[in-house]
Amino acid sequence: MKTAGPCHPDFAALADTLGQINCNTANPLVTVRDPSALQSWTQPVLELVVLAGAIAALSHAIRWWRQRDDPSNLGLWLATIVYVLILEPPLYFPDLFGLDEQVGLIFVHNVFTVQFLYDRLPLYIVAFYPAMTYLAYALVQRTGILDRRNPLVGAACVAVVFHVGYEIFDQLGPDLRWWVWNPAAPSNTPMLGAAPLTSAVIFAAAAPFGTALLTRLLLAGHPLRAWRILAVGVLTPLAMMVFSIPTLPFGPTGRTVVLWLELVVLVVVAISALRPGAGTDRYAPVAGTIYLLVMALLWTAGDAPPIVIVYALGWTVVLLALSRRALAGIGRRL
Repeated sequence: MKTAGPCHPDFAALADTLGQINCNTANPLVTVRDPSALQSWTQPVLELVVLAGAIAALSHAIRWWRQRDDPSNLGLWLATIVYVLILEPPLYFPDLFGLDEQVGLIFVHNVFTVQFLYDRLPLYIVAFYPAMTYLAYALVQRTGILDRRNPLVGAACVAVVFHVGYEIFDQLGPDLRWWVWNPAAPSNTPMLGAAPLTSAVIFAAAAPFGTALLTRLLLAGHPLRAWRILAVGVLTPLAMMVFSIPTLPFGPTGRTVVLWLELVVLVVVAISALRPGAGTDRYAPVAGTIYLLVMALLWTAGDAPPIVIVYALGWTVVLLALSRRALAGIGRRL
């Protein structure tokens, strides 16, 4: 019988492979470290770019509201914070939430400059959700698709853009020891490169699909209200459940087929709907380009699987296709 609590046996075994993590002495609330003393130089660089991305997204959302009288972007940013605070704790303490048998301990993060919850939750992870979700939403938004098409189609476009960008990070992370996957967790097979296929589909496609869809249904065209923001954040995991349910009757092979089919459907819908961006707003193309360049720099520090190159090329295509006008204007200025 496994003991519930901060020193779950699976956590201790995985944490030992990363080093520096001692759950017996970890602060239950917050721990702050010297960034220069972290295991790798890539860690403070990652933290800096993600935190800057989240702040830039928040600034853009506020400007969008003031200039266009549309608070839905700010609502999306805030809803992603609600979502991460609901999603992450059960992943770190599955025994306390009754998920030990069905889900298990999926991964363990390395220690970064600021950590919460017994060294489980890095601050940059909290910031990554609004930074990346907002960026994907803004890239699609500038094409006008979110206003012209059915919310389901717009959400599929956001999901695919998020998936392509997120998988660069998801493929780099294990190799650079930002976290370690638990090979014994039932949901961690099969793998797609360095990441479980479930992560690539459920976390990196279904979740942003749900966030974008709920934003269009509950926030767009409505006054900004706290209950609407909370509803988007709280209900987003339902999209993950909807994508997960069809996989339940199957073993590993059947689950793989279903997950790939779900991803293919999203990609087909997105490709059929996405058109080159006509907007002149530069936030999304600039932020997306900086993200790609920093990830390319971090990639040089390790030996990530070749699939990361595929996703990097995909992200480049997304930027060129959805931000062509803005990128051309930046190029002329340079």
